Amino acid sequence: MKEKQTTDELVNQFENHLRTLQRSRITIRQYWQTWKPLKIFMSANGIKYYNKSVGQQFIKSKLGEYEYTNLNQRQKRLVNVTDALYVFQCTGEISFGPAPLRRNPPKVFAGEIGLAMEDYIKYRKITFGLAKSTSNGNTKSLHNLLLFLIGKGVQNINDINEIHLLSFMKSLNPATQSVNHSILGVVKGFFIYLYTEQILSKDYSKVIQRANCKQQPRLPSFFSPEEVSRILNSIDRANPSGKRDYAMVMLAAKLGMRVSDIARLKFESINWEKGIIEFTQFKTGKEISLPLLPEVGNAIIDYLKYGRPVCSKACCFVQHITPYKTITSNDVTSRIGLHIRRSGIALKDKRKGAHALRHSFATHLLGNKTSLPVISEALGHRHTASTMLYLRVDKGQLKQCALDVPMVSPNFYQQKGGFKL
Repeated sequence: MKEKQTTDELVNQFENHLRTLQRSRITIRQYWQTWKPLKIFMSANGIKYYNKSVGQQFIKSKLGEYEYTNLNQRQKRLVNVTDALYVFQCTGEISFGPAPLRRNPPKVFAGEIGLAMEDYIKYRKITFGLAKSTSNGNTKSLHNLLLFLIGKGVQNINDINEIHLLSFMKSLNPATQSVNHSILGVVKGFFIYLYTEQILSKDYSKVIQRANCKQQPRLPSFFSPEEVSRILNSIDRANPSGKRDYAMVMLAAKLGMRVSDIARLKFESINWEKGIIEFTQFKTGKEISLPLLPEVGNAIIDYLKYGRPVCSKACCFVQHITPYKTITSNDVTSRIGLHIRRSGIALKDKRKGAHALRHSFATHLLGNKTSLPVISEALGHRHTASTMLYLRVDKGQLKQCALDVPMVSPNFYQQKGGFKL
């Protein structure tokens, strides 16, 4: 974040980043509808440098005291764009959608119960080395419980009883069984922790009853080889962003890499002499080695030589706007999704994200009679059971699993108590 940055510097960088994302002139014009009065406001008040406080003052000068949900569309856009400008100043990333600074307010764990919840979250994270997403899930679930207890007037841990927990379970949305299953799992673990650490003298975890929620996973969306070619051919490789995006799509479609691993791919991970890519998967922590196919290697070289900005970042792919930060997983998802939509292929009943290219890679291997353990290794799955999901899209192999129905002897129908013809 730049401590002192004029509005002109900031909005020009913001606009350039919008252009690298190939946003339309109409979209950029809508941003300027907010930036122009912001610049006038700063000039009139003798403010030279932009920061969060300036943005809030500007919004207040236009809307006064306001409740975001009660604003009309034009007013909400003013808040959204102003918030996004500060987020961009801090992170170099553009937040689209409603009120970025109000979207995920920090969850405050107040009081005795809140402090115990914070201790439990830290304990789980340190002891089990939980991923950030898992730790965030624990935080969200326990914060929901805390708000519920506060609403019931419960301030101290020893004031919690079975009725409160049964009421909390009843308050959960019955239409979201899988979400409820996860929430109650976190809550159950929390009360086991309280009892084990002798914070509570009674084990209330036994009160928490989790429904056995096992949903059949959706069939994976995938594209045919011809559709993958259309996606690749739709990318304009005459500009730096196109060269970068083409290489990223190649890694997803030809090697089945996840967007998190594409974003974090480092120069040292590519062994050009051996013709392999070696890295540790971000999601699983598993080391994986993939063949550096010539077409993939050529795409990466084309980007590194003729498209990548000169910067000291260790990762291959970067954002094409100063200060040239490493590209994020969300950036990769956004760019690949953009090219999938622009390719013109039929997307009805298909997922339109980058993960569909990973599914396509696995499905094509399966169609070429590649064994399941080999596919599992290529995808970096910890267990072959995860890879078996793709068997459901291969009708040929499913037919081979069908068993013949044995003939029933006529004597079966003549036995005592049986049905007689």
